[in-house]
Amino acid sequence: MIKIKNCALFGGTFDPFHNGHLLLIRFLLATRKFDRLVVIPAGDPYQKSGSAPASDRLAMAKLALKDEALTISDCEIRRAGPSFAIDTVKEIKDLIPADRYTWVIGSDAFAGLPSWERFDELTRLVDFLVVVRPGASDVPVISGATFETLEIGALDISATELRNRLNHGEDVGAFLPADVLSYIKEKHLYGAA
Repeated sequence: MIKIKNCALFGGTFDPFHNGHLLLIRFLLATRKFDRLVVIPAGDPYQKSGSAPASDRLAMAKLALKDEALTISDCEIRRAGPSFAIDTVKEIKDLIPADRYTWVIGSDAFAGLPSWERFDELTRLVDFLVVVRPGASDVPVISGATFETLEIGALDISATELRNRLNHGEDVGAFLPADVLSYIKEKHLYGAA
């Protein structure tokens, strides 16, 4: 008899990868609710525009997560065209079909889930773990989506705000892993010097 394992999939632009992402990942690992955690930097996010190239965003994720017991997948970066969660889930499910999959998602992104590519099919393949952002309103009930909510007191910072601060030369050391900040400065990402 094959034991079904629980696998969490955490996709995102990670532009840049910041301490809020790291806090959530460490919390998920500490719960031991999931047998596997896969972090998936978006290749060509179709609903967002990435500031840093996908290869740099992948490198930042690898630097930030180098000591964590998880998998970082470059499947969306390798795949041509826009990054759709449904394609990613199907690709990963094809590798290990017996697992039960949960897509980790912020409450703001979850509210827009019905606009995602092949949303109905996606909701049949995965459950959702909705991370409620600080100060966020109630999580909407989305027809067809099975979900749980999680409140962990995440850092009240966004990647957009961090990019703006970096572009203006402000100190963001408290919000970024040290290796990621060094990488950003070395590569002059987001206007950082």
